[in-house]
Amino acid sequence: MFDLLIIGAGPGGIALAHHLNQAGKKVAIVENDKWGGTCPNYGCDPTKMMMAVVEAKKHAEWLQGQGIVGEPSVKWEEMRARKLNLTDPYEKEMLKGLEKAGVTTIYGTASFNRNGDVVINEKTYQAKQYVIATGSRPKNLAIKGSEFLKTSNDFLALPHLPSHMTFLGMGPVSLELAQLAHAAGTEVTIISRHEAKIGHFDQEIGDVFIASLKSEGIEFIENVSINQVVQKDEGYQITDSKGFELETGLVVLGIGRGANLKDLALENVEVAVNAHGIEVDEFLRTTHPKIYALGDVLSKTEGHLTPVSSFESAYLARLLTGKEEKAITYPVIPSLIFGPTKLAQVGRVSGEDIKVKMLDLTSWYTYKRINAPFAKIKIAVNDRNELVGASTVSPLADEVINLLTVMIQQKISQAQAERMILGYPTVASDLEYYY
Repeated sequence: MFDLLIIGAGPGGIALAHHLNQAGKKVAIVENDKWGGTCPNYGCDPTKMMMAVVEAKKHAEWLQGQGIVGEPSVKWEEMRARKLNLTDPYEKEMLKGLEKAGVTTIYGTASFNRNGDVVINEKTYQAKQYVIATGSRPKNLAIKGSEFLKTSNDFLALPHLPSHMTFLGMGPVSLELAQLAHAAGTEVTIISRHEAKIGHFDQEIGDVFIASLKSEGIEFIENVSINQVVQKDEGYQITDSKGFELETGLVVLGIGRGANLKDLALENVEVAVNAHGIEVDEFLRTTHPKIYALGDVLSKTEGHLTPVSSFESAYLARLLTGKEEKAITYPVIPSLIFGPTKLAQVGRVSGEDIKVKMLDLTSWYTYKRINAPFAKIKIAVNDRNELVGASTVSPLADEVINLLTVMIQQKISQAQAERMILGYPTVASDLEYYY
């Protein structure tokens, strides 16, 4: 009998296992894929590892004729090899860390039986409490030839790239992976079922980001709903019901991710789910009194992001060890889409109760220094002149948005910002001029 059995060894599950193990709990954790989960093995980490090469190429291009001599190029095979060398050991390191700490690790697929126990590899395990942390999985399309559609996992495993590649959807997966492929010399097309807009981001700033990708040569096709993929001798043909046709070397899905509920048999324990995932209350409890859930498997309005899963695991660790009695309260959460030029947003950038202004930062020293082609930010403040939201697009948007997230969370006003002295010249020293 375990005190806690965690299903899913992603960042949230592993962090929770360590927290509870250190608190003296008898903990087991189950995984049926790679230890560490999607982010370090298939998602954030490997993608950003490869993106660093693309960023270096683009930054050098911006400084051509200003001290940089020779045109840089990206070789997919070497960029991928760098990724493999740096991220592949992660799985073994995560497993070794759990085992060294004394956490029981079980490899296999978990499902609940009608007694409320967990069955793994035909063996039954019991625990006083359970936590589901199985994350999410790429969504698929129910169309003819769907078996030919590739996921982001498949993309990152490609030993070589085709001459042309198509991405379906306007999600971060499409927009980031498309940049990797294009920088390595592949012609790239992104197809959207609707207008080419980026969901959950300010449209005006998002349009600037899309325009930057178009200027690089990435093609966007709007208002096309693909309904068939046919394999050809040298690739695939994709079509819709209105006469659209496109020949391409590979088709990659980027239409989003859905809660990974496969094989859990939640109906056996009457855990409520909906189209977006597992339903939980403000204490991350499911409709079963002994079962909790965290991370991307949840149905929630907060971002399905690795740092959010880690935040939830820390909360659950306190709750399950009696150090927390209050409901979970989320801080402001930034969102990012990476590339040489990045898109970032936090808080609210629209509403009658706030003042919003757009700033063109392209001529500011911070961006002239690296010869960035453009940089823009939209700032929102309340009637106390406190920052409540921001949306920005620039090569330094990730650094900017993290600083602004702290300012929003701490309710720092313009007057307070002006009384700080920050390192110059940096993105931080620009902060007081945003209000």
